[in-house]
Amino acid sequence: MRRPFIRTAILALLVWPCCVLAATVQIQIKGMNFHPDTVTVTPGTTVTWTNDDSFAHTATSDTKLWDSGLLQPGRSFSHTFDKPGSFPYHCSVHTFMTGTVTVK
Repeated sequence: MRRPFIRTAILALLVWPCCVLAATVQIQIKGMNFHPDTVTVTPGTTVTWTNDDSFAHTATSDTKLWDSGLLQPGRSFSHTFDKPGSFPYHCSVHTFMTGTVTVK
């Protein structure tokens, strides 16, 4: 009777660490800025940009790795960063809006 419980507990311990390592980082778009504009994350982290401004914006990789497309107010976009590196991005509508995601 204890064996199924023990098997389940062992399986849960094997699966649990991978779930704990996955993270989500939020970047708010507001006041014609990205907040925060620079984040450092670990591989496997998902970054979500949410447009809390009254204008449409984008979150566009400088190297074309990702592009949110036009985010209307209240909309969000997510991208998962799997490899280490520095990933600068900008709003293609308002090019003075810039930020960087660093993956270590």
